[in-house]
Amino acid sequence: MDITYKEIQDTFQALNKTAAYLEKKWNDITISFSGKTRFIFVGSGSSYSLAKSMAAICNMHMGIPASALAAGDILLHASRYKKMIDGAAVVCISRSGRTSELIKALDALKAEDVSMSVFSLVAADNTPMEKLSDLTLATPWAFDESVCQTRTVTNFYFMGAYIFARLTNDQATLDDLQYLLKSGSTFLAPAEALAKKLAAQPWSRAVVLADAELEGLAEEGALVFKEVCQLPANYYHALDARHGPIVLFGEQTLILFALGTGCELERNLVKDLRAKGAPVVVFSDEPIADVSDISFGRSLTQMAKGIPFILLCQLMAYEKSKITGADPDKPTGLDAWVAL
Repeated sequence: MDITYKEIQDTFQALNKTAAYLEKKWNDITISFSGKTRFIFVGSGSSYSLAKSMAAICNMHMGIPASALAAGDILLHASRYKKMIDGAAVVCISRSGRTSELIKALDALKAEDVSMSVFSLVAADNTPMEKLSDLTLATPWAFDESVCQTRTVTNFYFMGAYIFARLTNDQATLDDLQYLLKSGSTFLAPAEALAKKLAAQPWSRAVVLADAELEGLAEEGALVFKEVCQLPANYYHALDARHGPIVLFGEQTLILFALGTGCELERNLVKDLRAKGAPVVVFSDEPIADVSDISFGRSLTQMAKGIPFILLCQLMAYEKSKITGADPDKPTGLDAWVAL
């Protein structure tokens, strides 16, 4: 059995451990985040995609200005980012806690005399990032041994969703996250069955559509197709797909769509995608005719919806790797973390 598959299947066990850990660390979290007026979320690769979703969540739910930056971008242009980052709370996201771009970026900012508080989310203990951070949240039980991140990604997203939902007393999202923890494993079987069915179809590229809090997670969903089954993939905001990308959609394009509201505009887009012959998978609270649809069994807030949606992307890419022959654990030309 592939390591990637085992790690996907272990997702909810890991999330339950993470939830208990966050409860234990909650006093430290509230003290550390209290009074912060600006956030910069930083990562590389999958972590950068997650940074985009966390920045959106912070902006939309906290009402606090937040941005996402690639660690490599900061490393190369630290002096140009000085005014943007100075005085901000910088949240670094790293599976290994030793990503070289991230560590070197922080060093470059310090060399520019940038004043900042540093927090880190890592999936390992006793890492270099911990020594550079005012607060580190470490979840080694969610560390992916596979080169491609699955369980780790979902764990980091849960941490961001939980922290900001609790800081803003978003009880609806907190209730949904708790429901996911209790019932999440029941979603894996139907999601896997759907993934196997769709993977057998002759599509050769994937498109992930999602908005708002799920923007960065949708980008990560596209990345998992590139890494795990090694097929071209892109992500777009839902309605923005009409502005150019849709001309390339057709029978060879699998489309995974996380509906936001299920409104007429979204449903009309689904109809147009199906009219182009594209196989469409919709994550929705209500069934939609003529497409493969799946839900979690009850309505979820948009923020909570991201967890089963990214799992669906991961399972779809994994099942397609059996068709393409790609090694999901060790894709050619990719390392677990990049050392400069």
